[in-house]
Amino acid sequence: MRLPLTSALGLGLLCVQQVAGITPPPGAESLTACSDVSVRKEIRTLSSEEWNTYKSAVEGAKSDRWIDWFGYLHERVSSKIHGNSEFFVYHRKFINDYEKILRGYEPNVVLPYWNTMIDYQNPSGSPVLGDKYFGGNGATGECVSTGLANSWNFTYLGNECLQRKFGEADSIVTWYSPEYVTSILQSSPTYAELRAGIENSLHGIVHLSIGGDMNTMHSPADPIFWLHHSNIDRVYAQWQAVDPDERTYMYDGTDSTGKEVSLNDKLTYTSTAAYEVMRLGYGNMCYTYDTIKAADGDSKSLLSTRQRKCKPRPSKATQTIQKLPVKLLTNYYPSFNKKKFSPLENEMSDITPKQPMAAECNKSFTPPKPSEKLRGKMPYPGRLSKDYIKMMNLNPKEVKAAEERARAMVDELNAANYLSPYLFDLDK
Repeated sequence: MRLPLTSALGLGLLCVQQVAGITPPPGAESLTACSDVSVRKEIRTLSSEEWNTYKSAVEGAKSDRWIDWFGYLHERVSSKIHGNSEFFVYHRKFINDYEKILRGYEPNVVLPYWNTMIDYQNPSGSPVLGDKYFGGNGATGECVSTGLANSWNFTYLGNECLQRKFGEADSIVTWYSPEYVTSILQSSPTYAELRAGIENSLHGIVHLSIGGDMNTMHSPADPIFWLHHSNIDRVYAQWQAVDPDERTYMYDGTDSTGKEVSLNDKLTYTSTAAYEVMRLGYGNMCYTYDTIKAADGDSKSLLSTRQRKCKPRPSKATQTIQKLPVKLLTNYYPSFNKKKFSPLENEMSDITPKQPMAAECNKSFTPPKPSEKLRGKMPYPGRLSKDYIKMMNLNPKEVKAAEERARAMVDELNAANYLSPYLFDLDK
């Protein structure tokens, strides 16, 4: 089924009148609440039916060269949407447009996300990079030959294959941990600070270390791109939902030209204003995430508590980190230090790479014990290369600040003899 771009991007969900809640800024009053809100889930929690539906939609879009189109478009705009405040809002619209295209093939499909943080110790060993899902490292000529993207080729790229290039021995450098992202969520009072803390760390290291097409401007050619950016959007959405009155429409920092951004700024090469994509459940943003519950009293715009499959139980991982020295908590986990925090600013759950939501929805689930020999030996996350920083138009000072903060946090955690709940004995 081939879909014209104009009609495909017009595939929207019916909306109803806006309800009381967050006060929208001038211009946003016309956005209406969605009558149907889809829920994006972690890829490993999808049922067989949900996964097969997603695969079918992606394969249809690939056959009709939509994947080529999104890779081409991203390459054209990349220098304007990275390294500045447009990063979150542009990519929110970008992946939402992709999801609408997929619904032209499977009307009930919902874009999943990949919680890469829980795989930080051993990314190449993640089931997401296995045969069941998206395949692993490139083989001959760096071409991917397993998983969903098995033997993909792109006419846009001169009929080249989809490529990935991990590090030595098919391994990938350490990524950013749940501890790090939790710290950023709790320590970023402004949109600009959150953007710098996430784009220069979690976002970049996944692109760079998977390599191949993911380490290019046309990275949407790799199906992993969409789940990675869905996860980035989830982190942004959770940060917003911690304080919806203050953060839903917070937009500060500068654009690619150095100009101060405004809610009425049009996203690059679109007629969409920034404010139009900032509130989930309104306008064309008719979705939420399985980790988010109603934050503004509107059960239509965000997942309500009653809609959750279960009531989360206290996290042992959270309890472990709350016992750390007060000075360390003050520096990196101010909300934990106050003993009062929102679950939305906490990525410390009792989960494993194979059971990413198990602790929340299975009362009998007991998380495996981390390896005691790794106590006080939490690894540093990988660094971004100079070539990647230049290609993505990142600010080297911002990158250095993010990396130094992450390493200082690891040093202090190790000095406190901390044992990360997500470090396991890989030899077993």
